[in-house]
Amino acid sequence: MTAAVLERETQTGSVRPMLGPLSTAAILAAGAVYTAVRDPYQAGFFPECVFLAASGHYCPGCGGLRATHELLHGNLVGALDMNPVVVLVIIPLIVVSLAWWGLRSAGVRLPSVTISTPMAWALPLFLFAFWIARNIPALEPFLAP
Repeated sequence: MTAAVLERETQTGSVRPMLGPLSTAAILAAGAVYTAVRDPYQAGFFPECVFLAASGHYCPGCGGLRATHELLHGNLVGALDMNPVVVLVIIPLIVVSLAWWGLRSAGVRLPSVTISTPMAWALPLFLFAFWIARNIPALEPFLAP
């Protein structure tokens, strides 16, 4: 299909361009409902972190599920205690990305975003630094889940 045909279908109300963002949002919403209903503090419902089980050290994602659970119950302080990176970085990135994708798929013209190479390295390097920092004994009371 050419760009003109896709643009015409979007203007006439075709749902096809929105299927990706809508289905992704529906899957994330179902996961959020499941996470809100189930208690991640109890064993059995969610898998244990493989890295923590194998090494005894926290990975950058440890506590992320509990942080999400706390956020879904309105407990921002509890969520920040479990995993501040999930609350302050990962969840906002997911929300902004889904909104961007949805708006673009709906035919809203948005400016292109170019991510520079240093910026593309910033998040992985930040996550690696967080991974190291949360396993330093002096920082564990503040960064460990």
